[in-house]
Amino acid sequence: MILYGPPATGKDTVAAALTALDPAFALFSRVKVGRGRSAGYRMGSQQQLEDLRAAGAVIYENSRYDSTYVVDRPGLDDAVAAGVPVVHLGQVDGVRALIEGYPAQWLTVLLWCPREITAIRSAGRGDSDTQARLSAWDATLTDLQTNAGFRFDLVIRTDAVSPEEAAERIRQALAEREQQLVLLDFDDTLIDRRTAVTAWVSRYCADHGLAPDVEQRMLEAMRIRADRDVVESLCSDLSLPDSPDEFWSRYEPELAALVQPFPGVVEALTAVREAGHQVVVVTNGGTQIQRAKLMASGIADMVDAVCISEEAGVRKPGRQIFEAAAAAVGRDLALGGWMIGDNAALDVVGGRDAGLRTIWISHGRPWPDGPKPDLITETIVEALAHVHGGAR
Repeated sequence: MILYGPPATGKDTVAAALTALDPAFALFSRVKVGRGRSAGYRMGSQQQLEDLRAAGAVIYENSRYDSTYVVDRPGLDDAVAAGVPVVHLGQVDGVRALIEGYPAQWLTVLLWCPREITAIRSAGRGDSDTQARLSAWDATLTDLQTNAGFRFDLVIRTDAVSPEEAAERIRQALAEREQQLVLLDFDDTLIDRRTAVTAWVSRYCADHGLAPDVEQRMLEAMRIRADRDVVESLCSDLSLPDSPDEFWSRYEPELAALVQPFPGVVEALTAVREAGHQVVVVTNGGTQIQRAKLMASGIADMVDAVCISEEAGVRKPGRQIFEAAAAAVGRDLALGGWMIGDNAALDVVGGRDAGLRTIWISHGRPWPDGPKPDLITETIVEALAHVHGGAR
C-alpha cells in the first residue's frame, strides 16, 4: 500500500499502527542517499545509487532536504515477499510510477492535515528544518492541485482521527479491495468491433456491386457507432438497395457472428474473476444488437453482469450508468473500483467523474489532451493483468 501526504501528516505513526494491528504490514525502507535522519531508511552511497540506475532497478526517485530517496525494485521484491509493504511517497508522480512500474493490488491512501498542524508537529518532534518541511507542505498541495484528476482510494484527515483509527480504516479498505468492482467497455475494448464492421461493410458492398466510394462512406459512418438512425441516413443518402428494415435485419445477426474477442481476453477475464473481482460490461448501444454480440463472442458467459445504455436509460459518460452497473452486482459506486475502456471521453472522463480509477486502452494511439487516466495500456489483457496484480 502507498501512504501519500505532506510532512508531519503521520505517515510514520500510521505505519506503526498498521504493524501493531497486523504484523504483515511493514514500513518499506527507501534507499536514502544524503545526510540527516536515517531512521526508516536504508542509507546508501552515491555509487550504490548509480548502480541501481544502471541496472534499471529504480522505480522512482526524488530529491528533498539535500537527499535523494529511492524506491528500488530489489528492495520492494523483498518487502512483498515478506508481507504487505507500506510505502511512503510525497509526489503523485511517484505514486503513478509505483503503480505503473510495479504491478500489484496497490491501495493508495492520502493522509492530510492543515499546514499549521504540520508546523506544530514538526517543532514538537525537534526538527531543525521545520521551514523546509512547510515548504514541502506547500509543494504537496500544489502537486495535488496539478494532479486533480488522480483519485486516491482512501483519504484520511490525521488531525481528526487517531493513528489507530486510521490504521483500521486502511485495513478495512484493503479487505474491500480483495473483491474489486471492474467495469469494462465492450466494443473495441473486449471485442474487435472495428474489424468486424469493416468486414461486414466490405461483404455487403461486394454482394450489391457498390462502388468503393460508397463503401468508404459507409465505413466512416459505421465504424464508431451504427444504430437505426445511422442506418436510415445511409439508406437515404447513398440510395442503398435495401430499406432500413432490410438493412438492419441483415446487419444485426451477421455482425454478431463476425465479432471476436481480442486475443487473450477470455483467459484474462477468467483470471480476474477467479481472483474474486466482480466484472460488469458497461456499453452504449441498443439492447438487442449488444446482447447478440455478447452472446456470439462468448463474453456474456465471462462476466457477472451487463449494463447497456438503452436498458439503463442513460449513456456513458453519464454517472447514472456507472451507478447502475455497480448496482447490478450489489455494489455501491462510492466504494470505488475500475473503469477500463478505449474511449477517452466516455470511459476515462466518465469513469473518473464517477469516482472510479481508470485505465485507457490505447491500441497504440497517443493520449489526447486532458487529465490522464490512472494507467494507459496498449491492450485489454495488460489492463486486466494490472487490476488483479498480474505477474511482474
